[in-house]
Amino acid sequence: MERRRLSAGGRSTWHPGPWLAAALVIILIAGGLPLAWMMVIAIRNAATTGPSVVSARMVFLLENTVLLGTLVSLLAGFNGTALGVLLTKTDVRGRRMLLALLTFPLLLPPYLLALGWFSVLGRGGLLAAVFGSDTGIIASDAFFGLSGAALVLTIAYTPVVMHLVAVALRMLDPAIEEAARLQFRWPRILRRIDLPLIAPAGALGMLLTFILVVGEFGVPAFLRYPVFSGAVFTQFAAFLNVQAAVVTSMPLALVVVAGVAVERIWLRERVRFLGRVRMMPLAVPLGSRRTATSVGLWTYALLTVVLPLAGLVIEAGGGASYGVALHGAWSSIVNSVWTALIAATAILALGLLLSYLVERVGRARRNAVDTALLLLFAAPGTVLGVALILLWNRSGLTAVYTSSAIVIIGYVAHYTPLAARALGVALQAVSPDVEDAARLAGASWTRTLRGVLLPLLGPALGGAWFLAFIFCLRDLDLVMTLHPPGFETLPIRVYTLMANSPGPVTAALALVIIMLTLGVLLAAGLARAIVRRANAWI
Repeated sequence: MERRRLSAGGRSTWHPGPWLAAALVIILIAGGLPLAWMMVIAIRNAATTGPSVVSARMVFLLENTVLLGTLVSLLAGFNGTALGVLLTKTDVRGRRMLLALLTFPLLLPPYLLALGWFSVLGRGGLLAAVFGSDTGIIASDAFFGLSGAALVLTIAYTPVVMHLVAVALRMLDPAIEEAARLQFRWPRILRRIDLPLIAPAGALGMLLTFILVVGEFGVPAFLRYPVFSGAVFTQFAAFLNVQAAVVTSMPLALVVVAGVAVERIWLRERVRFLGRVRMMPLAVPLGSRRTATSVGLWTYALLTVVLPLAGLVIEAGGGASYGVALHGAWSSIVNSVWTALIAATAILALGLLLSYLVERVGRARRNAVDTALLLLFAAPGTVLGVALILLWNRSGLTAVYTSSAIVIIGYVAHYTPLAARALGVALQAVSPDVEDAARLAGASWTRTLRGVLLPLLGPALGGAWFLAFIFCLRDLDLVMTLHPPGFETLPIRVYTLMANSPGPVTAALALVIIMLTLGVLLAAGLARAIVRRANAWI
């Protein structure tokens, strides 16, 4: 039956437009309007502020930023593709545990990984304790700068590529590989068939990694590698020069826009297969290489994930450090949790409506909305923070600017696109015919949403909420830029302690964040298991 006839039959009760428009207006006010206003201010003040800001050092910072982003994206692309193939296509031992362990760094603030590696490679770290102070000096000198920043950020963002490659492999039709197996061995099939087909997914992961890295502030600042996001923060926080911070943001914003343009023009249509129904991929038997490959993967996971965390545990020492660390930190913990709870709930509601808008409307409007959302997520936290300050720091709006509401607005603006993209992938798996049937039966759109779509999207909704909660909980760049006086989240407190407190105290509080993240993940896993068990009894 034609969709047009169905629309005519349910016109009196099928009104998603107001809900979708309201969600779009809210996200545009939260993030789009501040960024647009910042662009206007930058253009208006470029002639006066630009010459004093744009200098040889700005060119140097831009080169450093692009170099770091390119290096990390290449390393993460290589590592992530190899890990995605091995953990998805082979019979390596402990695949699920390896996948979970290698994903964990993505859920932590990257600067915590830097702190963990400092406890290993620093002058007083594990390496110096085992091999001597001379080795510690050499390792520490090598760690600070480009090499250390690349190491930490590669470990942090390799899971982005790894999971996109894994999803792409699950989308491949096994019949193609079955036909190839009649004449060729698995190495050639992987090289000539699978890798070319999943290349767009790997390229998308590398592009997302590049965008995330060029906006990173915490790791380069800690490792003393000068980048553009640090210059933006310095202009605002150290010199209190908002106008200069705005103009300084423009080159960084242009780099991000260029990255988004590449995704829109070259990659978008090539990765639409990621929304298809997933299939069970054919497993490649490793045979005699299974043990060696498994040992290699577990060694990589232990060295890149467990070793820096173990360094933090050793650095923290006994319970006294935790007592000192938690003294005065409870308000920061409470602030982090309650703002993340509220923001994640708002993000989930807006993400659901915006994902419906992207997936169920005409192509032109869909692409425009999806591009706007991607720009909001890609905007560096320091840039978005300056934009929000520029808009809200004015007469009549100080009640918002000087309260925790500005932090929640920033979270919603920055991370709603993440939830919308995750829910959009799930919504692609729900046939529009389901909604057509409900519309034909006379159900309103809101009733269809409650009674049909929400149950079908239940697991995806839970996953999107936990994802948004964790990203809000771990955020440093955005909240560090715009937090009001007297309001401190746990990441801000840890980052402040890194410069002003003894190492054991800082390591102990960093471990509190890690344990809090683990607690959230365990709660998410338990909730998922309960839902699956309940569904099995229905």
